[in-house]
Amino acid sequence: APPPPPDAPVQRGGPPPPTAPQADSGPAAGQPRVIDTNKAGSTPQRPLPGGGPADVGLVLAQQGPGGAITVQQVMPGGPAATSNQVRQGDALIDVDGHDVVGRAVPEVQNMLRGERNSPVTMIFRRGTDQVVVTLLRAVPMGPGGKPAPPPPRAAPPQTAPERPRPRRPGCSGGA
Repeated sequence: APPPPPDAPVQRGGPPPPTAPQADSGPAAGQPRVIDTNKAGSTPQRPLPGGGPADVGLVLAQQGPGGAITVQQVMPGGPAATSNQVRQGDALIDVDGHDVVGRAVPEVQNMLRGERNSPVTMIFRRGTDQVVVTLLRAVPMGPGGKPAPPPPRAAPPQTAPERPRPRRPGCSGGA
């Protein structure tokens, strides 16, 4: 075989030669951008004294059975409100690694409850982005440092009132 030209690179094993760095094109087309608020320089929560049941201070809503679960309200004084990381209208898609899409609101609310000061990691869909938020569960505080009232329960679906049936003449209605 003829020798290689004198200006040809010589490959002698090992890793391939370095290539020019590629420009960061961001997420692939159609893929959501992931915003991890735990790495975005946010101020970590401080554990509060005491224990007992607690949550993150979110009121959730669902559009029909199996529909998306969205944040209807961020309770003032709760961990979600003080973190400034969760917004009204965010769609909750994951709690502590469990997919919550299609689950009922009461089941998801129970997943958000836990021992005071225990962490819970949630993933929200906000537009085309996925936002990862980790909070410490706490008892939401209201004005004057007093515990806030519990979030309102979702109202049961409204059904039309039952109308009395007309009686037919000659029927006594008994057996």
